[in-house]
Amino acid sequence: MDTTRITVRPAKIDDAATVALAVALAIGDQGALQAYCGQNYLSVLTEIARREQTQYSWQNALIAEVNGVTAGAIVGYDGAQLGQLREGTFACLREMVGSVPNIDDETQDGEYYLDSIGVWPEFRGIGVGRALITALCHKAFSKEIRRVGLIVDYDNPQAERLYSSLGFQRVGTKLFLGHNMWHLQKEADLSDIVRCSNKITPFQKKVYLELLNIPAGTTISYGKLAQRIGCRSAQAVGQALKRNPFAPQVPCHRVIAADGSLGGYNGMREGEHIAHKRKLLEEEK
Repeated sequence: MDTTRITVRPAKIDDAATVALAVALAIGDQGALQAYCGQNYLSVLTEIARREQTQYSWQNALIAEVNGVTAGAIVGYDGAQLGQLREGTFACLREMVGSVPNIDDETQDGEYYLDSIGVWPEFRGIGVGRALITALCHKAFSKEIRRVGLIVDYDNPQAERLYSSLGFQRVGTKLFLGHNMWHLQKEADLSDIVRCSNKITPFQKKVYLELLNIPAGTTISYGKLAQRIGCRSAQAVGQALKRNPFAPQVPCHRVIAADGSLGGYNGMREGEHIAHKRKLLEEEK
């Protein structure tokens, strides 16, 4: 029986050397590493990872472990912060190397950028990379960033196949460190946003995810919705719908009273809120 257990956790400052090694593995080209970080590139990358507000900061990293043993790491951040994070990275390079490279922007506002991923050779082929990428997407979606992006070398079709299997698609090309790169992105759907949200309770999550299964143009009663998630309380479902932060995309307007009346909307049972609920339902007919 396979007892392999892969876990992913947020990095700590003590993981700086692990993050540095993962970044070095991701870059891969020793010549590029030395041009970027000097002869002692692992020491430089470790210092960059140890600091806050850098591209490779431990704050931006997740660590994978296989049965409790470190197996790799991934680094990602909001693309809107690239300029700020790069300045922190370059400040460290100026101190330790004396110069900074001229690098085109890898990412931009509007995507959470998967900067680097590295898996130790002895742990490849068992799903560590997949677990790290999935966890980074979860982290991005929990911040309500709906798009995760990355670049992959034209000459690395194996990596692109992995990304494609996880929902990434080509959206363009980039030139980076002299290499032609595909720009890939994964778009979150609404269920991803709900599933990964840190702003709602587990019960609310169950209600909203089930609610996404109610087709447009149809309705369901509070009691029936409660039954579908294994809950005995229609009132509890009603309270969850009252607090729905995703309305109307998560369509609580499709939930009505058992007698066929509209029930409530946004915690109100009359007035403009009910008129709005009625309008939403009519538009879906």
